Amino acid sequence: MTSKKPVQLTARTVGGHVIAGAPISGDFEATLTDAHGKPIVGRQVTFYSTASGQRVGSATTDKSGIAKLNSGSKILDPVIVASTLATGCEARFEGDDEYQAASAHAGTAVGV
Repeated sequence: MTSKKPVQLTARTVGGHVIAGAPISGDFEATLTDAHGKPIVGRQVTFYSTASGQRVGSATTDKSGIAKLNSGSKILDPVIVASTLATGCEARFEGDDEYQAASAHAGTAVGV
């Protein structure tokens, strides 16, 4: 039996938008790489609110190993988005047959 390969996951809040009369939204990114810094492509990363633990949404890593999520296009509950923008989010890669699981926290970045 071979062991699963370790991964590195980093997360960041790209931006948040609170605009009168418009939906609250947040943009989150997570980068998944192997132990040597090589992008891991085509893997799902799920984002959770740090405040509530609720799932905000998920995205698949691209050719650069980056999973990008715009919360406004993924969920309808503005309370979840607002609390996530206030406290940050956790990105999680659940692992698979080849790679180990990993998680990372992203801080906040809100524009008004």
